[in-house]
Amino acid sequence: MQLSDKAFKLVSEHLKDHQKRLTHILGVNEMAVYLAKKYDVDLDIAGSAALMHDYSKYDSYEEASKYLTKEELEECYKYPFMLHAYLSAYKYKELISDNKDSFNAIYNHVFGRPNMSILEKIIMISDYTEKNRTYPDCIEVRKILLDGDLDLAIYESLVRTIKHCEGEGKVAHPRQLEVLKEYEERIKNR
Repeated sequence: MQLSDKAFKLVSEHLKDHQKRLTHILGVNEMAVYLAKKYDVDLDIAGSAALMHDYSKYDSYEEASKYLTKEELEECYKYPFMLHAYLSAYKYKELISDNKDSFNAIYNHVFGRPNMSILEKIIMISDYTEKNRTYPDCIEVRKILLDGDLDLAIYESLVRTIKHCEGEGKVAHPRQLEVLKEYEERIKNR
């Protein structure tokens, strides 16, 4: 059985009561497979990571405490939106594969990390730009991505996500700002 088939079965069962989330996950999978073809990444690896990226979206801190380190849990109390990414990565490792690149792609899918692999970039930007995301910012970044500019799409997604976060009175994660700085430099130095 392929990794993506196994991931599909697991996600479908685990999130059976969350149809909107499943629709989003399938959209991320579709975009990730499209980008994996374009950037010569293993389709099964990309597909399985995309399918599992939100596996733990509704799991509890109690469940997370069985997998995450003390430092990761403390970080998640400060930035709760990270919990599902970290826990989904550990679940991927336990249930699907110990592929380190897939683990990192899921773990960092919310806003990436400095020096991302191509798979990490694909999962991160697929989450932001999948076809079911109908926010104007997502539509604009999707156009940039589909026009072939992966780095600019990542940069624009970061700018817009941070702006949205600040608009809600929240503080951006320090790593998010590091990634923004890296991509700002990449775009400036072309």
